[in-house]
Amino acid sequence: MKIIDFHTHFFPPDLAPRAILRLIENAAPTVTMKNYTDGTANGLTESMRTAGIDMSVTLAVATKPTQVRTISKGCADSKFPGMIQFGSLHPELDDFEAEINFMVDNGIRGIKMHPEYQYFYIDDPKYFPMYEKLASSGLIVVLHSGKDPGPFTNDHALPPAIRKVHENFPRLKMVAAHMGGWMVWDDVMDVLAGINIFLDTSAIYRLLPPEKFVKLCRKHGCDKILFGSDSPWYDQKESVEWIRRSGLTDKEIEVIFYKNACGLLGL
Repeated sequence: MKIIDFHTHFFPPDLAPRAILRLIENAAPTVTMKNYTDGTANGLTESMRTAGIDMSVTLAVATKPTQVRTISKGCADSKFPGMIQFGSLHPELDDFEAEINFMVDNGIRGIKMHPEYQYFYIDDPKYFPMYEKLASSGLIVVLHSGKDPGPFTNDHALPPAIRKVHENFPRLKMVAAHMGGWMVWDDVMDVLAGINIFLDTSAIYRLLPPEKFVKLCRKHGCDKILFGSDSPWYDQKESVEWIRRSGLTDKEIEVIFYKNACGLLGL
């Protein structure tokens, strides 16, 4: 069975050790963060081999507007076997139209935005022109959703706000990470389950009871669930095995592991 991991991260080799250490040190006191790779592309490649993963979508976050073009050029200029690199967009970037056009012109399939790191409320109407441009461009938008283990506020992308964005921009190809809202899965079940957005399975296997996961998958529709690990913070192999043990059928697992991602990515 082929597997696409829709939620992974890596850093440039010279930056990886510092980035890993900083993110671990900045975790909230109640959260224990651990890295399962060295944070590099080579580390991710080895993790994929061990886990039997055929392809990974890699996600970066621009914490400043000036980082957006650097990330986009990195995605356009450097290719890693078995990886599809997504760009990023910062909500305070003035000329977001030009950056979106650059990504489309250079074959970048999507972006990652992190409302806690970037400190913006996703349903603020000031960002609606950006969503309209993203929707018309066809880019996939992966949103960190729900709470966050870092030293941040935890209310920038909660399920009601995600639903509001979707209702205003139904053509937007949105992936709400962490099963629609990290650590707020009861709200996801009530507010998001069944609407036409994708949820990914990243960063859940130690936290979401398997029976609740299966129930949420089936209420939302397994055709709108994407496998994701959140490597290097979660182990890809254990993430795969957790899904297999969760209680889903083989057919449901196949669409979550591979077919949904294939269709969304246009592979």
